[in-house]
Amino acid sequence: MRRFQPLLAFLLVAGGPFLAVPAHGAEFDLAVDAVVLRPGERQLFLDDFLLGDVNALTRVTHSPRKYEGNPVVRADLPTDGVAIQLRDAPVWDEREQVWKLWYMRFGDDGNGAGGSGYARSKDGLVWEKPMLGLVESRGNRQNNLILVQGDPAAFTQHVILDPEAPPERRYKGMIGPRGRQPIVSADGFTFTRLPVPAIPSQDESHLNWDPVTRQYLLTVKHAGPFGRSVYLTLSPDFEHWTKPELIYHADSQDQILGAAYLSEVQSNPRLWRPTINQPDEYNVEIYNMAVFRYEGLYIGLPNYFESSGRIPPPRGNQDGINSPKLACSRDLRSWTRIGDRAHFIPISEQGPGVLDTGQIMASSHPIRRGDELWFYYSGIDVRHRPNMARVIDEYRGAIYLAKLRVDGFVSLRAAEKPGYVDTRPVLVEGRRLFVNATAKGALRVEVTRPDGRAVLPGWSAGQCIPVTGDHLRAEVVWPDRDLAELKGQRVRLRFHLQDADLYSFWLEP
Repeated sequence: MRRFQPLLAFLLVAGGPFLAVPAHGAEFDLAVDAVVLRPGERQLFLDDFLLGDVNALTRVTHSPRKYEGNPVVRADLPTDGVAIQLRDAPVWDEREQVWKLWYMRFGDDGNGAGGSGYARSKDGLVWEKPMLGLVESRGNRQNNLILVQGDPAAFTQHVILDPEAPPERRYKGMIGPRGRQPIVSADGFTFTRLPVPAIPSQDESHLNWDPVTRQYLLTVKHAGPFGRSVYLTLSPDFEHWTKPELIYHADSQDQILGAAYLSEVQSNPRLWRPTINQPDEYNVEIYNMAVFRYEGLYIGLPNYFESSGRIPPPRGNQDGINSPKLACSRDLRSWTRIGDRAHFIPISEQGPGVLDTGQIMASSHPIRRGDELWFYYSGIDVRHRPNMARVIDEYRGAIYLAKLRVDGFVSLRAAEKPGYVDTRPVLVEGRRLFVNATAKGALRVEVTRPDGRAVLPGWSAGQCIPVTGDHLRAEVVWPDRDLAELKGQRVRLRFHLQDADLYSFWLEP
């Protein structure tokens, strides 16, 4: 966990024309001069959008805990090679009642060439790799490789399931080591290219579906300030895509923090240390970024490549460390860096069988499993082994899992000294108020006038039944009041905390 004081969050705004897309989350309604709180939509504290006054609270960023049974998918087939990676989260197939994932292979038959590997699971922890018999490799078809018709050697970057699509397009994906060519499939195993132009990109991308704006989000890699940067392209139909536009890049503060981090890594014998260490060549770039909708906002997992220096010819490229940080946006254009820019899923210490020591590549989004968010990621033991004779010997990799409390990205925390936070003026559309919170002490709520100067009669913190304990869904109750009484009124909600963490709140009808 990491702490930083709330307010004054840093915003990154890329310049130039851009197709702005509202998040359709909690929005400030100019007509009523208030934020409309829609029933069922959880309000989180990753940014300051909803915050009014804050007193004696600390904003804490929480990293997901790594699963003790890692890695969950290993490179254990001959066609897997020495490393497997994924960019897309597993998808649940309601028809077959199974989790499915597609992964990239890095073997001696090429990096990702010859089709991605396919795996399935009933519980998301134990995975099997069925033999599909579609692609010939190593002289036979006994493998789990998927096929792109007309291009059996295609580098398959993405595969997702779209349950609302026509049957012949139920599965969608992208191929290409450079550029991204849309592909579709009825079964997720045999794909066909769409007759549309390829989307310009370097060798990294992330694909997601936004169910609210009903469009596909594809982030791609191109050059920008300080090197590798993130661009966004959008499509309503998977065929027509907007021109990629710059949305996220490293800045001068990232360079300062990256140099300090690389120095810390070099001095820690428990961590893998890059082979190349040239402080005068230190540089931070954004390798890729998953962008996904979560409740009323967009969350980004920008992968920070903290380069420790250039690898000399003939190998070339750069050495360093890759791992994701945390960011959020309300419009896909302006991004708030979260948690003092600390690593959201940091590399692991070295140990027997541990592979996520040099690079961590987050998948496209977390999946909800009960009371947790599961983050699947690629864990790679090094960035490069510059002294190896063959590229295929450069690294080892597998698929890992980390788990986070639902809504658990950020909490507002009070120690033993009580503190409070209130919202901006809001319109309450609902009859019941719930919180996701832990309270060794207590959490209470009061309702005030829109200027925050006076508590409404009957809605004081003293009249609120305190919330205590650890709850993902605790109802906030005033015994003699019903939130329906506030419908149409501009008010503030003030949360009083003592020895407690507040992760989110929401209304229900």
